[in-house]
Amino acid sequence: MVLVVLALVATLGAVAAGVLTRDDEEEPAAPAAQKPFTTAPLADYDAAAAVVTRGPFCATVDERQVDAVLGQVPDVLEWRNGDEVDLTGAGADVVHEFGCAWSVQDVGAARAWVFAPPVDAARAQRLVTSAGKGPGCVVGSGPAFGSPTLALTCTKDGTTRASYRGLFGDAWLVCEVERPADAGVDVDVVDLAGRWCVGVLQATAPEAKG
Repeated sequence: MVLVVLALVATLGAVAAGVLTRDDEEEPAAPAAQKPFTTAPLADYDAAAAVVTRGPFCATVDERQVDAVLGQVPDVLEWRNGDEVDLTGAGADVVHEFGCAWSVQDVGAARAWVFAPPVDAARAQRLVTSAGKGPGCVVGSGPAFGSPTLALTCTKDGTTRASYRGLFGDAWLVCEVERPADAGVDVDVVDLAGRWCVGVLQATAPEAKG
């Protein structure tokens, strides 16, 4: 009888030790919660640090940036230096830039392009002056986007286009958002364009820090 009791005590002790050992083991760490994607206002981004590449960049644009503008990610229209494309609706022409556009009917478009040839400060200033004189366009006072820089909002044919244009080193970069002019007061097209331009900078100047 004594042997049975001793065996039972030993068994219970082993079980208790096992329970204590398991309790002492660290629980596996829960996976870190993934932060939801958010866009950044241009005013909060260090655009001055951007070194823009005069080359193809469309493949590096974060599709979540496109989705933030259009609510979806449609197929991209991409063009490269020397391509013959119709970008204005006035007929195909040879372009000397790298660019891309995403568009959704009745929703709008997100576009960006960088000139292939180098641009100096004098030509950049002429580009600023010329774009600011476009029909239905108003020059804004948005945050700097290169130097010289231009914040522009144009309303024509039932659409509003808000864009930022600027010189980064010798690279002339343009990014714009187009939305229906009657999109509603809840759509700040200028702010949307600024956030889109941050995404474009992150694609064309990936070493820049936000």
